Amino acid sequence: MDRETNTNSIFVFIFGFVFGILVSSFIFVSPLSSLLVIFLGVAILVAEKIFKGKLEKEILFLSIALLAFGLGALRYSIKDFHEPVTPSLTGVVVSEPEHRDNDTRFVFEADDNEKVLINTDLYSPVEYGDRVDVVGKLKKPGIIAGEDGRDFDYAKYLSKDEIYHTMSFAKVSIISHGHGNPLRQILLKIKTSFVSKTKEILAEPESSLLAGLIVSGKEAMPKSILEEFRRAGVIHIVVLSGYNITIIAEFMRVIFRSATFSIIGILFFVIMTGAQATVVRAALMVLAVILAKTFRRKFSAPRALLVAAFLMLVHNPKILVFDPSFQLSFLATTALIFVSPIFEKKLPRVVSTKWGLRSILSTTLATQIVVLPYLVYSMGNFSLVSIPANLLILLIIPYTMLAGFVAAFIAYTSSILALPFTYITHLLLVWILGVSHYLGNLSFAFITAPPVSAWLVVLIYVAIIIFVWRWRSSPQHYANLN
Repeated sequence: MDRETNTNSIFVFIFGFVFGILVSSFIFVSPLSSLLVIFLGVAILVAEKIFKGKLEKEILFLSIALLAFGLGALRYSIKDFHEPVTPSLTGVVVSEPEHRDNDTRFVFEADDNEKVLINTDLYSPVEYGDRVDVVGKLKKPGIIAGEDGRDFDYAKYLSKDEIYHTMSFAKVSIISHGHGNPLRQILLKIKTSFVSKTKEILAEPESSLLAGLIVSGKEAMPKSILEEFRRAGVIHIVVLSGYNITIIAEFMRVIFRSATFSIIGILFFVIMTGAQATVVRAALMVLAVILAKTFRRKFSAPRALLVAAFLMLVHNPKILVFDPSFQLSFLATTALIFVSPIFEKKLPRVVSTKWGLRSILSTTLATQIVVLPYLVYSMGNFSLVSIPANLLILLIIPYTMLAGFVAAFIAYTSSILALPFTYITHLLLVWILGVSHYLGNLSFAFITAPPVSAWLVVLIYVAIIIFVWRWRSSPQHYANLN
C-alpha cells in the first residue's frame, strides 16, 4: 500500500472508532453485537485477500470502518459496565479537595472501589490521600431540569469518572494520611504552597486570579468573579488550556535550555492540576509540537489534535458526549487550526500585526464563531463583548503569569525583594479584573437564547466545515502556503 492509502486508513480507523463511541452513547450496543461487527470487518478483509489476492481501497476502508466501529462500541460498553453496589463508608480521598464558596467537594473511593462525590463543611481539613470515614445520605444522581428547557444528565456526566453516588452535607472523619500517589501528593503540596504564597503577597481577588492563571484554574476563583469573566467572554483564561501550558513550556525551555525539561515540566503540571480533559488535550498538543521540533520533523497540528482526541477517547470514551469541557476544548482548538488563518488573512490591513493584535483578533473571532453554536445549544447564552475583552486582556496574560511566578518564587526568600514584581503583577491583575468587571456588567454583555434544535446546530457545523474545506482547497490558499 502507498503512503496515501496508509494515511487514509488511519483516518478511517479513527473516525470509525469515534463513530462507534458516538452511537453507543445514545443507543445500547451489546458487547456481542460489537464483536460480531468486528468479526464481519475481519472476515471481509480476509475473504477479499484470499479470493482476489489483493485489496481494493474501497473494501479495505469498509473493513477498517467496521472493525473500528466495533472496537469503539466495545470500548464504550466496557467503560459503561457497572454492577450496582452500595459504597462502604470508609475509604480514601482520591481527588484534590475543591474549596468552594460554601462547601468543600472531593471524590471519595470506598474500600469496595465505588466512588462517591462528597460535599462537606467548607473548613474541612481533608486532603488528597487521606483515609476517612464519611457519614451521610447516599444519593444517585439524575437529570437536572433547566429553567429554559435544557436538561442536564448529571448521572451520565459523573459516570464518565466512574462516580455513581453523591453525598451532600457529609460528616468526614480523618483516620490517617498518606494513602495517595506519592508523586501526586508531592506536586499537590507544591501547588498548595504556591497558592498560599500568592495569598501572602497579594490581596483577594488578585491572588486567586494569579493562582487560577498558573496552577489552579477556575476552581481558585470566587463565583462572582467567574460570573463576570463568563459574561465578558474571557472565562477561558482561567481554564487551564493550551495557551497557559504553552506559556509554561516556553518559560521552562528558556530557563533550562532543554526540551527535556519542558516535557517533564508539562507532565508534572498535568498531574498537579488533576489531569483535567482540557489540560490533557492541551498537554498532548504541546508535547507533539516539542517532539516534532526536537526530532526536526514537520509538525501537523490537525493530526496532533486528532491523535490527542483519539488517545483521550481510548482512555475514556464517555467524554465524547458527556464532558462539555472536552467538547469545547476540541472545538476551540479546531477553530485555531482551521478557521483562525482565514480571518488572519482576510482581516483589513488597518488591523495591525504589532503586539500580536491581528493574531489575537483572528483567534478570538474564529473561536467565537466555531464555539457559539454549541454554547447556544447546550447552555443557551453567549457574550457580545468577548472580542473587545479578549483584545484588552490576552496581550498581557503571558507577562502577568511571568511576573506573578517570579514574585511568588522570590517571596519564598524575601517578600521585600519580591515587591517590584509583586507591584507589577498587581497592576496587571487589576487591569484584567477591571476590564472583565466593566464589560461583564454591561446590560447588553450577555445574551440568553431560547432552546434550538440539535439538527440545526449540526447543519451549522456542516456549513462551517464546507466553507473551510473550500477555502483550503482554493488556489488562493495554496498560493499563501507557497
